[in-house]
This record gives sequence, structure tokens and C-alpha cells, in this order.
Amino acid sequence: MDEEEKIGVKTTPSEKKKNKLKYIISVLVVIVMTGLSLTFSLLGGGVNEVFSAIGSANQLWLWVMIGMVFLICVILAFIVLIFARLYTRHYKFHQAIANVMIGAFYSDVTPSASGGEVMQVFTLKKQGIDISSAASIMVMWFILYQTSLIIFDVIAFIFEGSSIMDITAKLNVFGGWAPEVTMLPLIIIGFVVNLSVLGLLFLMSYSHHFHNFIMNNVLGFLHKIKLLKNLEKSRENLRVQVENFKIELKRLQTNIPVTILIVLLFLFMLLTRYSIPYVGGLALDAYGESYRFTFASFFEGSFLSAFHQMVTGLIPLPGSAGVSELFFSVMFSDYYQATVIGGVEIRSLAANLAAVQILWRFVTFYLVLFAGGLVTAFYKSRPKENYVYANRQTFVNLQLETFDERKRLVETLYETKQLSRKSIVQRLRNGEADDKKPLPRKGKRGFRKKRDDLEVGD
Repeated sequence: MDEEEKIGVKTTPSEKKKNKLKYIISVLVVIVMTGLSLTFSLLGGGVNEVFSAIGSANQLWLWVMIGMVFLICVILAFIVLIFARLYTRHYKFHQAIANVMIGAFYSDVTPSASGGEVMQVFTLKKQGIDISSAASIMVMWFILYQTSLIIFDVIAFIFEGSSIMDITAKLNVFGGWAPEVTMLPLIIIGFVVNLSVLGLLFLMSYSHHFHNFIMNNVLGFLHKIKLLKNLEKSRENLRVQVENFKIELKRLQTNIPVTILIVLLFLFMLLTRYSIPYVGGLALDAYGESYRFTFASFFEGSFLSAFHQMVTGLIPLPGSAGVSELFFSVMFSDYYQATVIGGVEIRSLAANLAAVQILWRFVTFYLVLFAGGLVTAFYKSRPKENYVYANRQTFVNLQLETFDERKRLVETLYETKQLSRKSIVQRLRNGEADDKKPLPRKGKRGFRKKRDDLEVGD
């Protein structure tokens, strides 16, 4: 039986039609929300002025923005390559690039980016890595990505947290009343969600009392207030994710240097991604006359992007379409300035803000969506089965079906590593014991024969 059939990937013709319909609906949501956000951006900045700003943008900085997106793809591909090389020496870099692009496409067209990881697993399978190893790779990816995201968020709060209170949004309601609403609650909630995703799994993995409290009390309460429909299924899903977290965390602990390297790569990738709005401002001269580069303004833009991610991550829309553009305008409303040349304002702040937002969204989302779609359509090792609609539940099912094999492999790996360490420690101890033994002397000159023999042998 094929691996995909074992994990329930195959679908009936009627289910296949439903799955296609779901993807079509997701794409339509992206198109509609994009149209609405683009309309509001153009109207807010002035249609002619915004188009003029985009048309007169510095071409060099525009190419730098595109290059940064390509660099992000290369970094993520390198991370996939590192993970894959833990299982096979035959995995190539171009395969990793294709894998990343396919994952990016499905992340952009599924709510909360839930389809990307699943399709990357199936792509890895097509590229020659068995399904259980592919599942392990993506779980480890999730653990280290979330860890890196939390680290970056904490740094953003440390250096830019004082400015959060100044970030406000105007809510235009009927009658012309436009109250200002601070973004602080949403930013904090977004950070808590990022932290809790990993923190909850960690605490449940190593605290028996906390595990039982969540499983029985918390899930039971959510079921009573009708937020959970199927209590037993929710418990099983959470149990699977906790057990898989423990397995892959133990696997990561067996190779600390690789773990540290991947975290550093993720942090560099996040910094590159979050600094694109700063480069967009350079393309439009949106930092005032006679501006010169400063690390303060560079990191301020990067940290504002981190806050932006915290908020948009709360909205389960495909690609955060519409919502991402809206909150970008809010987060960066006081970051950019009007374009001034020779003391004369030639472009307003509103036009610069709208133009940067359009350029940023184009290179980070629509360009990636288009390129990922081409790879997904034409790459020879793309998943070709009639797979189910990829979402978070699909990934949980995948982890469940491959659990036993991955647990056996990681326990063997961990025990081998421990035995190797014990052997090294034992050898060192034996060496110390030999050093402490009195060495016999030979003759009046006091040659130490055992020491000489040891040195020659070495």
C-alpha cells in the first residue's frame, strides 16, 4: 500500500471536488481582499500621487527588495537542506528551493498558513525522503522557527516596546466619529499566542500535573461553553502534538551544533524579512531630506514589522489578505515622512505610506505567490496524489500515523548518543587514573618507561 494511502491522503472523486472548491474559495478570498485593500490604499494616499510615487521609486532599492525576498527563500532552502542531509546525502539544494516555494504557495492560499507544512512533507516524500522522516523534519522546523520567532519578539519588546503605546488606529464609524484605538492589546495577545504555542507544548511535555490540568479542566471547560465540538478528538490531537514535540525535541538535543545553526539562520531570515519595509522607505525617499542610514531607524522598522506579524497572525485569513495591508498602514503611520527636496514637499506622507505598503506587499506576498504557483504547477516532484485539503488537522493526522516509527528511531539515536558520551567520559577517567599511578623508574637516570611507551604509541 502506498504511503499516502496509509495516512489517509487519497480521496474519493467527490471529496476531490470539494477540496478543489476549498482552494478556489481561498484564492477568491485573497483576490477580493487584495482588491479592497488596494482600493483603500489608493484612496487614502491619492490615486495619482501613489502611482507617481511608485513610478518614480529608486530602481536600485526596488531590486534590493526583490533580492531580499530571494535571499529569504535561499535561507529557508538551506535549512531544509540541513534537515534533509540528516537522513540522506543525496538531497540537493535545488530540491530544497522547490520544496520551500511549494510550501510558500500553499501557506499563502490556506487559512493561518496551515497547508504549507503538509505539502512540504509530501514534497519531501516525492523527493526521496520517507514520510516519517519528512514529518520529523517539519516538526523540528516548527519547533525551531517558533523558538526563533519568540526570541525576535522579545528583542523587539526590549528595544521598541516603549513606542507601542503610540501606535493607534482610527476607526471611522457612522457620523464621522473616528476614535483612536491603541494597538497594544492586539500586539500583546499576538505575542502571547506566539509564546503559548511552544510554551504550552513544553509545559505539557514535562509537567504531569499541568498536562492533566489542560487535558481535563481546560479542554473540558471549552467543551462546556461550546468552543470545542468534539472533546475526545481535541484531546487526541493535543496528545499527538505533545508526544511529537517530545520526540523531535529529543532528536534536536542529540545534535546541538546543528540546532544552534538553524536557530541563527531563522533569526537572520526574520531580520531580512522584517527589514524590507525599511528598504521600501529608501526606495521612495520617505525618511525626510538629507537622511543618512542609522541602525536605529533600520531596527525600528524591523521591530515594527515584528509587531505587525504578531497582530496579523491572529486573523485566520489566507495570506492575511487585506488584514496585513490594513495593519501595515497602522503600524508604520508614524515611521515614514513626506518626501522633501530642496525644502519643498513633493509627496505627502499618506502617499509614501500607501506606496511603500503596495511595494512591500507585492514583493513579499504576490511575487512569492506567483513564483510558488509556477513551481507547484510544473515541478516534476510535486505531490500528484488526490490529497486532502491541506490544513492543521492533516498535519496532526500525519504525525499520528508516523509516530511509532519516529519514536523508535529517535530513542535509538538518543541511546547511541548517550552511550557514546559515556564511553568518552569513561576513557577520560581511565586516562586520569593512569596519570595518577606512580610510574616505575629505571636505573639512576630515572627514565619513565611506561610514560615513554605511551608517548610513542600516541
